[in-house]
Amino acid sequence: MSKIFLIRHGESIANTQSIYQGQTYDTDLSPFGFQQVRRLADRFYKIPIYRILASPLKRTLQTAQAVGYKKDIKVETEMQIIETNHGLWEGKHKDIIAKDWSEIYKKWQKFPSTVRFPQGEHFLDTQKRVVGWWRGLDFKGEKHVLVITHDNIIRILIAAVLNMKLNRIWKFHLQPTSVTIIEMKDNQPKLLSLNDASHLGELQANLAIHAL
Repeated sequence: MSKIFLIRHGESIANTQSIYQGQTYDTDLSPFGFQQVRRLADRFYKIPIYRILASPLKRTLQTAQAVGYKKDIKVETEMQIIETNHGLWEGKHKDIIAKDWSEIYKKWQKFPSTVRFPQGEHFLDTQKRVVGWWRGLDFKGEKHVLVITHDNIIRILIAAVLNMKLNRIWKFHLQPTSVTIIEMKDNQPKLLSLNDASHLGELQANLAIHAL
């Protein structure tokens, strides 16, 4: 059997500023985030990994490269697991979003499946591309894969594995660099762990600040 390790990127500069990043507001990891990814790399040092796949944005690549460097594995970029296109929200503080797009923002907090971001992606389209990528992934027997991506993308994948309605994706938390493990046996997925941030210790982020 194989294991898929789904990992949220380390805390980014925009995370610390409560700013929506999406695809175009592409900030580096924060100094705190770089500490987190070093802990993540240490965690995976002795775990056999076949591939490391990452969204092509800075925050995900910097996270993936920290692990890849330590394990001497080249990081592969994957466009299908890039963050949702948040359109006009990208680069804006979440308080401004809540004020200027109040109705959409309220829907996003309670009924994400109904949301099209202004001049951006419909969240159902995000779900379609991510689940399509997941179903086409070759798990290579007993070999393990690291997937470094974004909060929203991991939530979509967890919902797909658990056959959970998309509107329930806010029912759990995802720390930066947290590890969610999905086991594949006979091509059937099983969720083994969710949001495991045990490697972080005192380096857990204040999620209330993040614009999600």
